[in-house]
Parts: sequence; structure tokens; C-alpha cells
Amino acid sequence: MRLFSKTYDTWNLERISRHLAYWLGWLVFYAVVNGNSYDEGNYGVWVIFELCILPIKLFLTYFIIYFLVPKYAPKKQYTKLAVIALCLIIAGGFLFRAVDYYYISRYLIHSEAFIKKLKYQNYLSFTIAYKVLDLLFVVSLVGVIKFVQQQFKYERETKALIRQKLETELKFLKHQLQPHFLFNTLNNLYSLILTKDHKAGEVVLRFSEMMDYMLYDSNDRTVPLKKELEQLNNFIELEKLRYGDELEISYQVKGDTGTVMIPPFILVSFAENAFKHGTGDSMEKSWIRIEVDIQHDAFLFKCENSIPEKAVEKQKNNRVNSGIGLSNVRKRLELIYGPRYELQLSQKDTYYVALTIKM
Repeated sequence: MRLFSKTYDTWNLERISRHLAYWLGWLVFYAVVNGNSYDEGNYGVWVIFELCILPIKLFLTYFIIYFLVPKYAPKKQYTKLAVIALCLIIAGGFLFRAVDYYYISRYLIHSEAFIKKLKYQNYLSFTIAYKVLDLLFVVSLVGVIKFVQQQFKYERETKALIRQKLETELKFLKHQLQPHFLFNTLNNLYSLILTKDHKAGEVVLRFSEMMDYMLYDSNDRTVPLKKELEQLNNFIELEKLRYGDELEISYQVKGDTGTVMIPPFILVSFAENAFKHGTGDSMEKSWIRIEVDIQHDAFLFKCENSIPEKAVEKQKNNRVNSGIGLSNVRKRLELIYGPRYELQLSQKDTYYVALTIKM
């Protein structure tokens, strides 16, 4: 497939060689067929015959694929493209017949069988249809190859644009996550240092690990699940310092991470979202439950959080599908896993996220 899907930006030696091989193949094919049909193996004169017709085939082929196709295909004007191409091929068939009837067959070809056949035909005969079909077949084959190349090129460009867009959104997401998380952690660290709390050293260690993950590991397409879970745990532990006893947090991991890979910041993004929307300023008790289950054929992640009563109406119907964070997560999962993932988001009295990735 790569033989037909590969495209070129310049006329390098490889590209020229492929075109020469294509036309040489047709030249040999027609010389052999006509030589065996009319001259009992005399192929030389039929090579000359094809060389005389070759300019017509070259002009039609390259005019269509390098002028008409780029002009009409991007606009999806396929009907117009097909009609113009067919008209040119029909006109080429008449020209092909004229060159054959008035010059080649009279002065170059000396096959008795061929001359006898020509003797009983006029210029305007059904033979023109064969000439048209000849040109149509040669041009169509090149057109199909060109179309396949353009489709592969379009697909590659589309995927490249999607990746570029997602990388931009990921960088924005990283910067979106860092400021408030950074300042909250630094404030907590400052308080621990003032009170000479022994937890200050642990906070610095966890915080440095998360910063390293944000700056370097998150640039990769996928990272080991173990590393993502380590940063998820760091994130949860640092947020515990912020909320203390005001927030009940449950975090469980089941199964062996093994060699499982996952896009960076997927799980951390869900957790960040839960902490952001699952807590309030009221005296009511807030809670967050996070469960990770690694099975032999699937990876399961569940995150559920309470919604402060005052924020229920405000958040209702506008959180499930909003925010660049969740939108970014969904697009990245779709690009990497396609149909192998399922993401469920629901919001009633609580906000619930369930992610399933098939191994």
C-alpha cells in the first residue's frame, strides 16, 4: 500500500523513476499485445507506434491529475471534474484515431493483417471507441492512484492538525492547572514551615515530583500507568493539606499496573475537576471517591464527588460537557484509543465519571 500512498513534494529521482516505470510498463504491454496480434512477434514497429501516441496519453494524464484534480477535487466538484475529464478523453480518442489512421498506419505499420483490417474502415468508425477506452483506462488508473495518494495525504494532514491542536490544548490545560494548584500548595507549604511541621519536607518532595511530571513527562503521547497513578496520589495528598477534615477523600487502586500505558494528565484532570467542583464554602461535608481497577483485559477508572447544595442549580446541565479540560481529555482518548474506550459523565445529586479502556 505504501507504494501507492507515498507522495512527493519535489520531482526527485525516486518520483521520476516511478513515472518512467509506469509508462514503460504500458509501452511494453501494448507492444507485446499488438506485436502478437498483427506481426507474429515483431515488436519493434509497435514500440514506435506507442511512442507516437504517447504524447497524447502523457498530456491527458498529467493535465487531468495535476491541473483538473487540484482545481476541482478540493472543492468536491467531482461531477464537474468527471465531465471535463471525459470530454478531454473523448477528444483525445478522436486525435488518437486521426494520428493512427492518417499517419502511423499508412507510413509506419507494415503488418499485412493490420493494413487489411484498416482497408475496410473509415476514419469515423467504431474503432474510435476503442481509442477512447484505451485512453480512459490509462488515465483512470493514474487517476485512481492519485486519488488514493491524496486521501492518504489528507488523512495524514488531518491527524497532524488534530495532534497539533490537542498538544496546544494540553499545554493550555497544564498552564490552567498549575496556577491555582501552585499557589495553594505554596501557601500550605509556607504555613507548614512557619509552624515547623514535619510534613513540610514531604510536601516539597511530592510537589517537585508533580512539577517534573507537568514539565517533562506530560509531553509524551502516553506514559506508564504507574507513573500517572503516582502523580494522581501526589495530587490527592497535596489537596488533602488544603482541605483537611473539611473533605472526605477515598482513593483505592486494585490490580497490577504492569506495562499498561495511558495518556498523561487523563486521571489527574478528572481528579482536579472533582476537587474544583466538589467542594464548597458551606459547613456541609464534602466527599470525593476515586477508584482504579486494572483487569487483564480492561482499565477502569471511577471518580465521584459530592456537589455543594448551593452550587447544584448553578452547575446543573453545564458541567458535564463544558470546560477545556474534559473536552481535551475526550479528544485525546478518541485519538489514541478510538472505539476501545468508553467515557461516561453524569450529574445528578453527585458528579460521576467512569472511564473504561480496553487493553
